[in-house]
Amino acid sequence: MMTDIRMLALDMDGTLLRSDLTISPRNQAAVAACLDRGITVVLATGRFYPAATPYLAYWPGRPIWLIPSNGAQLFAPGEEKPLLSRTIDLALAREVLAWIDDQGVSARVYFTEIALVNQLTERTRAFMRRLGAQCRHEPVLAAAVKEAPAKIVLMADETVTPALEAEVRKRWPGRLEVTGSEPTLVELTAPGATKGETIRALAARLGIDRTQVAAIGNGRNDLSMITWAGLGATVANAHKAVLAAVPRVFAHHDEDGVSEFIESFLAN
Repeated sequence: MMTDIRMLALDMDGTLLRSDLTISPRNQAAVAACLDRGITVVLATGRFYPAATPYLAYWPGRPIWLIPSNGAQLFAPGEEKPLLSRTIDLALAREVLAWIDDQGVSARVYFTEIALVNQLTERTRAFMRRLGAQCRHEPVLAAAVKEAPAKIVLMADETVTPALEAEVRKRWPGRLEVTGSEPTLVELTAPGATKGETIRALAARLGIDRTQVAAIGNGRNDLSMITWAGLGATVANAHKAVLAAVPRVFAHHDEDGVSEFIESFLAN
C-alpha cells in the first residue's frame, strides 16, 4: 500500500510551467488539491527568488515553500529572507568568474534579490526586461561581485556546454555542485546546494519521512530530489539522463504531466 504523501516538490520550468511559462488550469487545480489536503508544497527551481515568486499568485495566500537557485536557498511561505542559504565561497566565486571573464563566456550570477549578466545578447536582454531593476549588466563579473553568490550560470550553444562543464569539473573538483537545467546551461552552486539536499533538510525540519515525499522534474538539476524522494517522477519531455534514471514518466509538460502525477497519488 502506498505511503500517504505529505510533501510535494515541483520543478518549475519544463515541468510545472508550460512552454509559454504559464501554469495550466489543470496543474493549478491539482496543486490546490494537495494544499487542501494539508500536503506541504515546495517549488524547487533553478530560478532565483524574484523570478520564482510571481508564480505564487496562482495560489494566493496559500502556504507554498520556495527552493530557488537549484537548492542554494530555502524560503518559508510568505517570508522574504531565506531560512537556509548555501552560497559559493566568495574567493572561489571570484576565481571562477575571472576564468569566465577571460574565456569570454556568457554568464549570469544570482544573489538573493539581484542577478548580474556580463553580455548583452538577445537572451540576456529578454531576461533583463522581465526582471527590470533586479538584473544588472556587469561586463567584468569578477570585479563586480562583492558578496558570495547563490549560483553562477554559464550559457553557451549546446554543442559547447559539455566541454565547458568538463573544464569546470577539472579546474575545481569537489568544490562546486555542477549541473544543468537546459542543454545550453552549466549551473554552479556551493557543495551541498542541491534540490535534493534542501528537500531533505526541509522534510527533516517538518518531521516528514522521505517515503512521504513526492517529487517531479525534467532536468539534470532535478535528479537529486527525484531520486531522494520516496515517490519520484519525471515528464515525457525530460532530459535523456533523467528519463534513463527515473521509471515513472508522466505526460509532457505542455500536456499536464504534473497534474497526472498528482492525481495518481491522490487517487491512492
